[in-house]
Amino acid sequence: MFQWVKINDGHDNFFTPLRLLFAVMVVIGHAYVIALGDQQAEFNLFFGYKPSYLAVNLFFIASGFLVTKSMLYRRDVAEYSSARILRIYPALFIHVLFVMFVMGPFVTSLPLKQFFTDPQFYTQPLQVLSFYQAQMTLPGALETNAEQLGSAPLWTLRYEILAYIGTVTAFALGLMKHRWMIGAQFLVFAAAWPLAHISGLYDMLPGTGQNMLRFGICYGLGAAVYAYREHLKFNIIGVIIMGAIAALTHKTLIFEVTTAMFLGYFVFWAAYVKAPKLDGLKHLSDTSYGIYIYHWCIMQWLFYTMPTLSPLALIAIALPITIALAYASWIFIEKPMLTRKTRFAETLRFRRKKNHSPRRIGCKLPSKYG
Repeated sequence: MFQWVKINDGHDNFFTPLRLLFAVMVVIGHAYVIALGDQQAEFNLFFGYKPSYLAVNLFFIASGFLVTKSMLYRRDVAEYSSARILRIYPALFIHVLFVMFVMGPFVTSLPLKQFFTDPQFYTQPLQVLSFYQAQMTLPGALETNAEQLGSAPLWTLRYEILAYIGTVTAFALGLMKHRWMIGAQFLVFAAAWPLAHISGLYDMLPGTGQNMLRFGICYGLGAAVYAYREHLKFNIIGVIIMGAIAALTHKTLIFEVTTAMFLGYFVFWAAYVKAPKLDGLKHLSDTSYGIYIYHWCIMQWLFYTMPTLSPLALIAIALPITIALAYASWIFIEKPMLTRKTRFAETLRFRRKKNHSPRRIGCKLPSKYG
């Protein structure tokens, strides 16, 4: 139990079940928002932080680690971009069609002819897939619900895409040549958060800027952990200590940063802890993305149909349906599309052969990066 845990470069870890846990945390938090009709209805989990907020931060910490690993392992912009695009867009496109054509007709107050001919209906794929307006507002839909958004959680994917772009840009510019460069990217965001609040700049920023600071801390932390992974060890006692440090700073401007560090320490301890009795969880299907994108629309649909559902009843009914849809998405869309990564990468580089030397894009990587 008190063993020191080291990060390994293989796939022998608990990231898949952890991401499933994070997705379920989001489901639980959003059930309270939908059933109680209040965005602030989620219960507090850690000094004012709510389950969905913490879960999304945990997703970004894990993503920073795994995506940085992907970039430095592949060392190829086309292969990296292929993997990222096929991970996000095919399942998202099908989800958009599901909300529009399967859910939409059952939750709109408009006649179906008017619903299907409304210009707002047909702009949804472009708005969502470009992340210009990703939360899906369908004509006349969900009018009796407190929230009329068809797929509210999709807004975070905009920042996931921006993080992917930031990683490949840093790689192309040679800003991932040394581990200190990767660590510095986290430090910049960690310092920017309190400075933005002290200067008053934070309140002047649009929501996009505020969220970039928040997610930059988390994603950058995950990236930094990957860069320094050979020098890091984790222990359950460390999880407790980091949690205590975060708790002690909860009234300070660095609380966002210390909480992220606490969450990060927990993630990497839990991902690599030796627990043979739980090893079967490592082979679970990676349905976390499907759960994340489908849970909101399912709960909205259920609550529109049964507006007296309590948060717990909504979770009990919606979660199995969401998991089933997520599993179908993984088996029939996500997993098959990911097998096409190499072929799609060839298309992205216009059939040119892979350049095995990272020098060409300004980045010489040490062999220790895999």
